[in-house]
Amino acid sequence: MPSTQSQRNWLFSPAGLLLSVAVLSGGIAWWLIALPVLTFSNVKSHSTHFPQVFLHAVSGTVMLVIGAINLYLGASRRHFRFHKPLGLTYLLGGSIGAISAIVLALGNGHSKPSTGFAFQPTRADDLGWALATLGAAWLACSAMGYRAALNRRFPSHQAWMIRSYVLVWSFVLCRLIGQIPSFPQLGSGGAIAWLSWTIPLLVCEISLQWESGSRQKGSERRNET
Repeated sequence: MPSTQSQRNWLFSPAGLLLSVAVLSGGIAWWLIALPVLTFSNVKSHSTHFPQVFLHAVSGTVMLVIGAINLYLGASRRHFRFHKPLGLTYLLGGSIGAISAIVLALGNGHSKPSTGFAFQPTRADDLGWALATLGAAWLACSAMGYRAALNRRFPSHQAWMIRSYVLVWSFVLCRLIGQIPSFPQLGSGGAIAWLSWTIPLLVCEISLQWESGSRQKGSERRNET
């Protein structure tokens, strides 16, 4: 069990600072994108699919907030008794958020002329498929994290849930980039969506696996010979 001092200092560690940055940027994205939906101020912008967008905004809020809190509880071990129920809430809300994101990404909500919302994956563009694949990747990482927890493989569980939250933040990054009018589109625009989640996930994977590929200490090397 970590000491009280180490618990207090966790937020000032590299992992804690990264989580703080994720929470700050997630809050900005929530204010710009989710708040107008939750306050019904942009219903006309999503007239054919507002129920789906509203459900996604609510569940996305759960992913951002509960996910960040639970990563902190898991790493610092403070108030750890809340870790499991909050984790289940994150998985439930996140599953709804990811599935609704897939439906919206592969739907015709913004097609012209508007003919009513329908799920049409064969007509989705590159951007839609990039966001749908992001939702599928979140479901896969979260399912692996849940499986590891059920089997009491807690180091594996922690790693998979870190990947899961990195993907939540990747969606935030994609939406924030979309708010910058002068940002280069790189082709049709789908490349930005792909890069906004594949690069953070790659960096996360390197960070998680870095120690396992580091130079072995002399005693460990001798034990293998």
